[in-house]
Amino acid sequence: MEVRVAVILVKGKKILLVRHQKHNRTYWVLPGGRVEYGETIEQTAKREMKEETNLNIKLNKLAFVDETITENKHRHVINLYFTAKALSGKLKVAKGKVLREAKFFSPKQVKDLLIHPDIKEDLQLAWANGFKGRARYLGNRWENEVSA
Repeated sequence: MEVRVAVILVKGKKILLVRHQKHNRTYWVLPGGRVEYGETIEQTAKREMKEETNLNIKLNKLAFVDETITENKHRHVINLYFTAKALSGKLKVAKGKVLREAKFFSPKQVKDLLIHPDIKEDLQLAWANGFKGRARYLGNRWENEVSA
């Protein structure tokens, strides 16, 4: 089992997403990544944001938790989604094996994007409410076509 931390960064009225290209498919995700052994969740969020987007952040509140468990149970990922505030840095994508682009999107633009795991509806609802309220468990979000 692995734990992944994702960062919800809203700037003005737009949210930051990063574009991945994997298995001949292109899709968007919230920036973040896998927790390394001995690393706190906060350290992971800060490291991944710096590596992927060149932004330094302050981690705020837990918004969602979900899981991706493959049908054959060979992979199980727990995803923790936190809101954050940008402290410094200029947005610059660090292109790698799968990372291709980082960009801010309006709520209307997000509607038309392919996002993995598919938390688009939950994300937009929480976003519209200013991410107020308690963290929510979103269940298993495994999708056969892509493992995010």
